[in-house]
Amino acid sequence: METLTIEPTYRVPLGNVRRFRLPLVGAGGTGSSLALHLAALAYHARQQGIEVAITLVDHDLVEHKNCGRQSLSVQAAHLGNVPKVADLALRLNAAYGLDMAAWSLPFTTQVAAEWLHGQNRGSGAVAHLILGCVDNHLARQELAKTVAYYRGQVWAIDCGNEFENGQILIGNLAEGSQIKIDALGLCSGLPSPYCQEPELLQAEPQQPEESCAVRTLAGTQSLMVNRMAATLAAQYAAVFILQQQVLHLGTVFTLNPPTANSRLITETTLRPYL
Repeated sequence: METLTIEPTYRVPLGNVRRFRLPLVGAGGTGSSLALHLAALAYHARQQGIEVAITLVDHDLVEHKNCGRQSLSVQAAHLGNVPKVADLALRLNAAYGLDMAAWSLPFTTQVAAEWLHGQNRGSGAVAHLILGCVDNHLARQELAKTVAYYRGQVWAIDCGNEFENGQILIGNLAEGSQIKIDALGLCSGLPSPYCQEPELLQAEPQQPEESCAVRTLAGTQSLMVNRMAATLAAQYAAVFILQQQVLHLGTVFTLNPPTANSRLITETTLRPYL
């Protein structure tokens, strides 16, 4: 008779943190949907005495073709020249009584430094979580550099999707030597999304010319794939903020058929990065 062996799982505790700062990078299909979830999460956290400051970062404008796939207002498209982040922040701040900031500019490591150091007011421990909802390798390179530079102080969630499937990854370390586990089931940190999947930082050999909005209208991309990615990313953010911990390395999903699978934190899953 074979003995059943269950590998121990680990979690990353954040400690007693009551202040969280979240820049959401990218306000397209996934980012604009995630902004709605984060606003509701910030409102709920505030009722529990937890402070969540959100900054939206994206340089694109609202267009009519985006309004069906993205959580943007048709009114802003009629007005013209309205930044996506301004439209989202205006509506969500009014709906939830928040003070969400809107930065209409491309994300770079310099922007990250201004965000990290320029608005870090108040007392007590602060946890930083960047939520990346970008669709190109150049933007991801800036996100990866930011995580690596701050050596564990900044966590990142990367959201990615194709036509009917996608993945969510979370981590905070670019060097595997910084990852420690103990007998109590605790882990000191996780490999950054860009260490878990280095190909995210590489240009695709054949980049499709059509935008996600065009593919959605043509019926070649699921209308719900971005919203599914945003929902899973929001769950990761909720555990991060409300439970002050990280329980998984990432989640992959498909909508045909609707299925999701998460990677537990174990010695086996961490071994490639150590």
